[in-house]
Amino acid sequence: MNQIGQGVMKQAAFFSCMILVVWGIILAPAHGMRKSAGRAAVYLVGVGPGDPDLMTLRALGVIKKADVIVCYRKVSERFAEYLSGKEVIEGSHQLFRFYGKKRSSIRKEDIGQYDEITPRRNALITRMRKELKKGKTIAVLDYGDPMLYGPWVWILEEFSDVRPEVIPGISAFNAASAALKKSPTLAERTKSVILSSNDWPGKTDTIERVSTHGSSMVLFTMKAEFDFFINELTKKYDSRTPVAVVMYAGYKGKERVIAGNLGNIRKKISKPELPFEYLICVGDFITYREKKK
Repeated sequence: MNQIGQGVMKQAAFFSCMILVVWGIILAPAHGMRKSAGRAAVYLVGVGPGDPDLMTLRALGVIKKADVIVCYRKVSERFAEYLSGKEVIEGSHQLFRFYGKKRSSIRKEDIGQYDEITPRRNALITRMRKELKKGKTIAVLDYGDPMLYGPWVWILEEFSDVRPEVIPGISAFNAASAALKKSPTLAERTKSVILSSNDWPGKTDTIERVSTHGSSMVLFTMKAEFDFFINELTKKYDSRTPVAVVMYAGYKGKERVIAGNLGNIRKKISKPELPFEYLICVGDFITYREKKK
């Protein structure tokens, strides 16, 4: 073959290689997108407080595309119309307790609960891992906003290797403010609101300590005794400080507000009627009006 022929062949080979490189650049991202789109994923989804119509559109979108749903039975019943045809794993309660703790660090009085809860949590983790290996997308549904006292937040740490995504939800805190028709950040002397809950062992920000600021407060009660909260609040707040108990925040047909002050609220509350879902709101914001009468 003469030199001209060899030159033509070299040029053809060069252009063929260039075409392959260009096509590789064009197709690689598309291939990567297809692979990524089919990747298993875990979502922690806030479905809001109360009625299903308080769920966000983004949360609904994730539920629709999920293959597997993990949630409490009450949540699966509430959202049954959206879960049709999906595999639903009912998560048992209290799985968040003792997460990441070694048995040797648990108080003696809690050992029994530790030994009962830990195997249930491990069984759920194992099952979820199996679903992920199958390429399934899992949505863990949580009440309110899962990042505010959400019992499923431990999922984010446990499955950090698959980079879970959080879908925020409307909190019972927001629903309670709406029920009161008052903003906890708007009062005569204060502009801050403290969110707190029962005094947990080992936590230093007790109700009594955070009460020293005199700010508005919204307390997530979570089965704690009503009298406990009132006793702790009266250590720092004046007995005339306005208080409101919001029951079933976000449930249109069941929502109820009982208002008073720290001095008389006990008389207005019939303890047997207090449900699991109630919040205590404290502060001058409850009675504040910008336009004076």
